[in-house]
Amino acid sequence: MNFKYRARASDGEIIEGYIEADDQRGALNSLKNRGMMVINLNAQSQGSHSSKGKNSSLKYILNMDLGAIFSGGKVPLKTLMIFFRQLATMENAGLSLSASMDVIAGGEKNYALKTALKDIKSRLDRGSPLSQAMSKQKAFNALLVSLVEAGEEGGLLGQALEQSAVLLEKQEQLRSKVRSALFYPAFIMFFAVAILVFFFMYLVPKFQETFTALSIELPTITMIMFDIGNWFSNHWYIIALIFAGIIFALYLLSTNKKTKKYMDKVKLKTPIMKDLIMKSSMARSTRTLSALTAAGVPIVRGLEMAEGTAGNVVIEEGYAELRKSVIRGVSLGDASKQCGIFPVLVSQMMRIGEETGHLDNMLERVAVWYDQELDEQVKATVSLLEPVMIVFVGGIIAVIAVSIFAPITSAIVQLS
Repeated sequence: MNFKYRARASDGEIIEGYIEADDQRGALNSLKNRGMMVINLNAQSQGSHSSKGKNSSLKYILNMDLGAIFSGGKVPLKTLMIFFRQLATMENAGLSLSASMDVIAGGEKNYALKTALKDIKSRLDRGSPLSQAMSKQKAFNALLVSLVEAGEEGGLLGQALEQSAVLLEKQEQLRSKVRSALFYPAFIMFFAVAILVFFFMYLVPKFQETFTALSIELPTITMIMFDIGNWFSNHWYIIALIFAGIIFALYLLSTNKKTKKYMDKVKLKTPIMKDLIMKSSMARSTRTLSALTAAGVPIVRGLEMAEGTAGNVVIEEGYAELRKSVIRGVSLGDASKQCGIFPVLVSQMMRIGEETGHLDNMLERVAVWYDQELDEQVKATVSLLEPVMIVFVGGIIAVIAVSIFAPITSAIVQLS
């Protein structure tokens, strides 16, 4: 059989070509014996490609069910973490990868992952390495594939799978911390808006009818409140459209390639938010780089992966600049210091890690430190926002109370 391959030579150069072998495993072993790290290896079959594409599309449509629609093709981090932990346990127990895929796929509820595991099993049965089979699935990003590939190369696949599970677990914990920091103020704002809507839509008209029937003189604050209520009742859709427009505009600005960088710069300059973003990004990216370095992935490739997990365009560009400097021969510690994006702690720990030969340990310590800092930041943020939100909601209720009870008090005085 003829196979088309794409591999990295010992000097780091990417090479593409063709190789003859009896099967895919034979081609893979032949390339490894030449000192190459295989990136892609595909059999070149004869026949009409267009016909094959049509048959594949028809097969997909026929096999498609509601599970594909409801899952949306996405696999949650927690689901991936459980999968890697299960696979690591089975690998360490001596169970074959193909049999492990069968067992895990049989009990998997996420449709996207279940489908991916079935395809991976099929590729494993045809002789593909696990990392190459995973690279064909959208459920597994380049970071996870690189960790598995490094484990295969070093003969420590079980350890690499467990390391992938730990990395995913840490990422999910990090995401939960950021969500918890944002949930409280978002809930309070929603509660305040709900109070205002209920007051202006239902209570204001009733009080206005009552006070008009009593023919009493209304204070200025009450008249203003009634005017706002009347306008809101008649033009509520304008407020709804403005609110939806603001959310949609922010979404577009944050996702569009031309404006995303500007929005990310604004986030890094916004009080409270800048600390949350920087600390979460440093914890996530340094832990990624630590895991890849420990697995034996080349530092340049590791920096590329860390760049993809930064979560902020400005920080991503910092990693890209760092990678270019390392390629030019600049040390990691000096390059990160010159970059101007990374905190001093990160630069110092990178320099110490390079000098001592324990870069992975130093980066892991940085990630742990930023995890702890993020915990404190979340607690401090909630503690700071709590009184502010209480005062804000209390102020709204106070204005409403004064505007309503002032004319009631005035009516009681007039009757007496």
